[in-house]
Amino acid sequence: MRKKIYIAVLGCLAICLMAACMEDKIPSSSKAFIEQYFPKMSVVLVEMDDDDEGGKEYSVYLNDGTKIEFDMQGEWKRIGRNKTGVPSTLVPPAIWKYATTHYPEDVITKLSKKPYGYKIELSNDEDMRFTPQGQFIEKID
Repeated sequence: MRKKIYIAVLGCLAICLMAACMEDKIPSSSKAFIEQYFPKMSVVLVEMDDDDEGGKEYSVYLNDGTKIEFDMQGEWKRIGRNKTGVPSTLVPPAIWKYATTHYPEDVITKLSKKPYGYKIELSNDEDMRFTPQGQFIEKID
């Protein structure tokens, strides 16, 4: 019985240490972003990736399934949150208004910064493009 308790305690300790190590890989600006917009979540995995422009980026996975992609300066590029949707405070107000007016039954599950502005994906799998000011451009097939 003591052996099982000992193993359980070691397992919990290992998980806590892994989470702390994961957060050490994240720039302070990204940590602040996560703390501000996802205060009750914890980082479970950090991965380094090649981005679309030939540079590096990193993906942060939170314990609720949220995935946030950051550039090397710590600025967010993409946020994916399938269960509850992207927090409204992260979505530009004009885009939020468009989505909630035209698609009141759906949530924004992905938000991406793009050279032309923003791209969103809704829970009904519709993708749309918007200008930097949040004006609707087009639906994407």
